[in-house]
Amino acid sequence: MPRLFAFLMGLVAGVLLCYAASNYHVVRANDSVHFVQKLRPGYTDTYIDVRAFGVGDWAAHPDLAAALAHQNKQHVIEGAATNSIQASLNQYLPNWPQQ
Repeated sequence: MPRLFAFLMGLVAGVLLCYAASNYHVVRANDSVHFVQKLRPGYTDTYIDVRAFGVGDWAAHPDLAAALAHQNKQHVIEGAATNSIQASLNQYLPNWPQQ
């Protein structure tokens, strides 16, 4: 009997995880981790780290950008783009400004 209960609990946990993966984006940003509801259910972009995203990366993930905008989390998009620009400037001007 304990094996049947463990199997059923594992089955329930698996179903809940599949439901969450198909309906939510887990977005790792500089400030924290955000859970954003997907606009269309599916398994694309279930977990995505946007800390090093540039403008071109957002163009490759339009569903994620639309879901973030729909839930008023544009600061995640803006923060990732700003960090990308700062990183490329630091690459070309590593010691600027001089202190």
